Amino acid sequence: MRIFATVLLLAACTVTSAQQTVVIPVVSNDSPSVNNSTWATEVQIIKINPHDSLTVRRLWICTVDGGFIEDPATALEWDMTSDHRITRMMTLAGRELLAGPDEQFGAVALEISGGQAIVNARIADIFRGVLVGKTPYGQGQTIPTDRVALNGPSHIPWLGGCINSPCSNSTFWNYYRVNIGVVNPNPAPLTVTGIAIPFGATNEMLTYELRGPANSYQTFTITIPPYGWRQFPWESELRFNQSMWSVPMVPHAGFVMSLTPDSDAPYHAYASTVFAPDPATGIPAFNDPLFIPAAPGFVEPFLSE
Repeated sequence: MRIFATVLLLAACTVTSAQQTVVIPVVSNDSPSVNNSTWATEVQIIKINPHDSLTVRRLWICTVDGGFIEDPATALEWDMTSDHRITRMMTLAGRELLAGPDEQFGAVALEISGGQAIVNARIADIFRGVLVGKTPYGQGQTIPTDRVALNGPSHIPWLGGCINSPCSNSTFWNYYRVNIGVVNPNPAPLTVTGIAIPFGATNEMLTYELRGPANSYQTFTITIPPYGWRQFPWESELRFNQSMWSVPMVPHAGFVMSLTPDSDAPYHAYASTVFAPDPATGIPAFNDPLFIPAAPGFVEPFLSE
């Protein structure tokens, strides 16, 4: 791990007239995962003014074991200097964004100077599609690049649900597989605690928060190293009995995950909620992912007395 501490570059996605910073979770091309999926990343940078000369510089990279701040003298750079129409858009692949530590997964911050740009990011499954140049064709998810860094408590607004009991039985088609990601672009470790708030329904008209005593809510605690990135599977569990029914209710309406960091340092958090069909249905296997960024503010659970 290399850390250049001469300049502390944090993850705030600030935008000025001269530069903008974007933060993107990245997988390198040909990264295998569940259900034979193979994921690839494409980032498109489009000049708003076609006559601008842009410089794209990698500010930092966060990886599983810890990453680094770029040395300004040797930082990776890409130039969009011509005003010809063929340089209106530049495409970067995951392997280019993660070059150096040769990691398969991570998060990258890019600084764009010399003008304003539209930045589009996408991760797609090319196992059932195709990779043409740097563009993955396949089922995937877009990643918003205009969000600012989080400070203090936050929440992930929707994690999907299930109608199986227990809900962690992922062999059924009606289960949403969930991965939670946290990015720590700071020179010190960051510990984040999450608490899941489940919701269920008796019919289309009545939806309830499935409340319980404080110690019955499902939680997790994860520590991310300096300039670290973690994405881990979160398996929902059924823990609640609603007093007006004699059987436990399944939280199939979904979950809100509230997050509490142990410091005020900036960070990024998100979830990737993936639907996949039950092979027993005869539907060809696929993965349908949805990227859900965390939002500021802690959402309190409805604790029973």
